[in-house]
Amino acid sequence: MIRTALRPGWLALLGLLVVIVVGFYQLGMWQIGVSSNEASREHAAAQAARPTEPLGEVTAPHQAFPDDGAGLSVTAEGEYAAEHQFLVAGRVLDGEPGYWVVTPLRTGASGEPALLPVVRGFVTDPAGADRPGPGTVQVTGTLAPSESPGEGADLGTLPEGQRAAIDTADLVNLWAEDAAVYNAFVFLVEEDPTVTAPAVRPIPPPVFGDSGIVWRNFGYGLQWFVFAAFAVYMYVRFLRQAVRDESDGDGGDAEGPGGAPHAPRPRPADDRTPVAH
Repeated sequence: MIRTALRPGWLALLGLLVVIVVGFYQLGMWQIGVSSNEASREHAAAQAARPTEPLGEVTAPHQAFPDDGAGLSVTAEGEYAAEHQFLVAGRVLDGEPGYWVVTPLRTGASGEPALLPVVRGFVTDPAGADRPGPGTVQVTGTLAPSESPGEGADLGTLPEGQRAAIDTADLVNLWAEDAAVYNAFVFLVEEDPTVTAPAVRPIPPPVFGDSGIVWRNFGYGLQWFVFAAFAVYMYVRFLRQAVRDESDGDGGDAEGPGGAPHAPRPRPADDRTPVAH
């Protein structure tokens, strides 16, 4: 089979097969990507359509994070506790590595003074993180659950003022003497008045939940994979048939073309002349 496959005609066919398989694979992956992106857009649109609610009507300090709270737009009024500000290392925005700037908002939205961590934005250099001054501010942001401490475990030892994750369970121990702490944080969307410096770049609110897939496009992607597998199958089948035909053509005296028996081959004449006795 290898000898047949290495012939020029079969090598050309093999090259065409590689082009077809690679093309079908790329088309399949493109369709699967489209299915995932379409599902993400649908989830993002559904999240954006949810109305903004006062923080006090959604959750309270020390309460478990609400089941439907991830991605909810909330609003709260208070004053930034700049003395508790910290940076979250190991984050990326638009392909650039950097830090989240997290400043807790001291608010009485739930009837008691409490601290709500607010991700005010992103900086590539810790020196670019400003500290807001005193004064009342109203913030609107996207609610998010506490991060796992293991999310930044590979960052090693961090400098003072930096953390690996927004772990509210850890922040409770850190800020307990000051005020209660919400078991949630928000990604800042709007401030009134604006007190965050322009150097702190806004972070687009993430889309929470399982993005899922659009099954129609996913099915199209699987079809391209099936086409690629069928092309490989046909190539192997034709190659085996060619090898079988060649073997039948070189089969000796058993059968000739069309299944007819070969005529016996004439024996060579004996050049020796008989000697008379």
